[in-house]
Amino acid sequence: MTLGTLKTDNAINSFTAFQNRLRKVMCDSSKRDIPLELNDEQLETLYNAFTPVIETSIYAEMEHVMTAIRTSFDAVTDGKGENIKSDAYMSNDKHFKRFITHVVTNYQSLQAQRISIVMVHNKAYQRLEDGLFGETFVSENGFQTAYELHNQLIQAFLDGYHDLLFEGTILDTSKKIEEKVIEPVVQRYDVKMQELLEGGEDG
Repeated sequence: MTLGTLKTDNAINSFTAFQNRLRKVMCDSSKRDIPLELNDEQLETLYNAFTPVIETSIYAEMEHVMTAIRTSFDAVTDGKGENIKSDAYMSNDKHFKRFITHVVTNYQSLQAQRISIVMVHNKAYQRLEDGLFGETFVSENGFQTAYELHNQLIQAFLDGYHDLLFEGTILDTSKKIEEKVIEPVVQRYDVKMQELLEGGEDG
């Protein structure tokens, strides 16, 4: 295969290694419920999106790159549900560009698991959690409501994180996760709690 933007033998070999690894990890229907289906041109586009942000080599970073692609595609399928058709979704130019953006920012960002570490050290979150499971809120609204709101809060953190990656925002420090993901969501849920305590709309 001749790649228009991959000039040297070394670059072509690097691309082939990337292509083979991706197909093994992401495109095997026996290993994944929803395989990632990309044509050769899309694979080249994805590879070329990565190369400017890889500081060492694709070989050294291969598993990090694969993790970014896997978690980005999982974010797509989680958002679209189990009925997503991978090839149809990726053949939509707008969807494919959003996926590429998410993958590249995901590669450069802290993983979503970091949210659970950062949030417990965030004072605004701690205050909200204390209020949510405090005597006043639970006695007026019940523990089940508090529990469900807390689950929604955690999901909102994840949704906010992925929305930012889809927009191209790199979340490479705990401080950025705190300021751009956790605090805006906590502010929204503060309002929901107040509405429930005041007998307003059920969030």
